Order: sequence, then structure tokens, then C-alpha cells
Amino acid sequence: MSWCEKSGVAGRRPAGGCGWRRFTGLGALIAVALVPGCVAQRTDVEKLAAKPEIVQSAVRFQKEYFLFAGDQIEVSVWRVPEVSRTVIIGPDGKISLPLLQGVQASGLTARELAESLKKLYSSRLLNPEVTVIPITVRQPVVYVIGDVKNPTAMPYRNALTAMQAIGMAGGFLRTGAEKDVTIVRLSKDGYLRAIPIEVEAGGQPGPYLAYALTQLEPDDVVFVPEHGRAQAVRFFNDLILLPSQLLLNFKIVQTL
Repeated sequence: MSWCEKSGVAGRRPAGGCGWRRFTGLGALIAVALVPGCVAQRTDVEKLAAKPEIVQSAVRFQKEYFLFAGDQIEVSVWRVPEVSRTVIIGPDGKISLPLLQGVQASGLTARELAESLKKLYSSRLLNPEVTVIPITVRQPVVYVIGDVKNPTAMPYRNALTAMQAIGMAGGFLRTGAEKDVTIVRLSKDGYLRAIPIEVEAGGQPGPYLAYALTQLEPDDVVFVPEHGRAQAVRFFNDLILLPSQLLLNFKIVQTL
């Protein structure tokens, strides 16, 4: 079994190999040195520096949003309309339905709540089929974690760029690798990707300009690593620790 298969993380790689889509800076220099006619030419190392690689999960995922107090949901029991209702989750995180009172809903996904209601109704109804559909939920957010002053979640409308998000998190700590910020994103095709923000040379303003130009999407996680970390391999390990650092609005579930 290859390293990629063991880790569950795959780079964009050429057919038949487990390598990354792009060479590292050193790899690029070696490649150029092996090309006929390039040996005698002087080459600027900065021009050969590879763009940051995108790391991609080997399997697909989907988001399942957690329900919270104040969310409006539709509970539908097939062929039993008299117990189907549209309700708002109360401040205590519970809902009440015909035949059922004080059912915990906050902190569960719609699927998990449907399973819970199915079990509860089974003692009163014959083979109930329950569906829970979120109707009105919280506004989309983005997250900033890692070596920033205040790891936090914030409304997406207030953090449309990476720079805005980092600023709302209090800025970098001294230990933060300002040139190695990465966005963790679940793409529309279901793959989880770690996307390093490409920082062009330009002195101190370089990273900040790059972050100001980087547009975020709802539910993006902006990850600021500490200095000296191996970016490409450790993003997904860090993602496992997200719930302990930050309360997410969703969980990521592997799809078949």
C-alpha cells in the first residue's frame, strides 16, 4: 500500500504515481538541470519556485449541519400528517410534537434527529418513517484557527476575504507562519482540499496583499500554522482536532 493510500490524503498526481502535481522548489531545480540545453543557462531560483500544492482527500465527504436553538425545522411523519409539524427549536435546545414532549434537537444533525424521533414514535406508531428538513438556520460562517490571537467563527458576510477573517481573529501570533496560511474547504465535488494561499515575493506587504485578494466561501476554515510545520501532510490531521478548538456548525461525513 502506498503512502497516499495509508494516509487517506492524495495530491493531484500524475498517472501511475503517488507524487504531487507540482515539483517542490528543489525538485524543479533538479528537473531543469536534467533538461538538455538548460545546464549552461543561469536561472533565477525565485522564478523556479513551485506554486503551493493543493492537497486533496482520497475520498468524498458531505456536510451535515448541526441544529441549534432558534432553527426552524419541518418534521414530517409519512402517512401520519396529524403528528407532522413545522417547529422552532427552543432556547433549551428541545422541540415538542404531538405525542412527544421535550425532545432534544440542538447539537444533532437533521438525520440524527429523524432517527431519534423514529425510535420515540415506534412505541406509539407502526413503522414510522420520519424526515427532518431544516427550513431556517443560522447564517453561513467562516472559521479561523491555529496561531492567531482569537481562534473563532464569524459571519461570512463580515469575512469575505482571508485578510478580513484573520483580522477579526485578532491577527497572527508571533509563532504563526504568516506566509503559509491555508484554506481548508469542502469543494462542490465532495473532496476536502487544503489550499495554500500563494504569496508572491514583495517583502512585508506580500502576504497581506495576497490574503486581501483571496476570496473565501461559506464554511471555509482559514488555518494559520506555526512556523516550521510540514503544510501539505498535516492539514487533515489538524482538521480532526477542529471540534476541540472550535464549535463547528457542521460535521463532515464520508460518502459512499
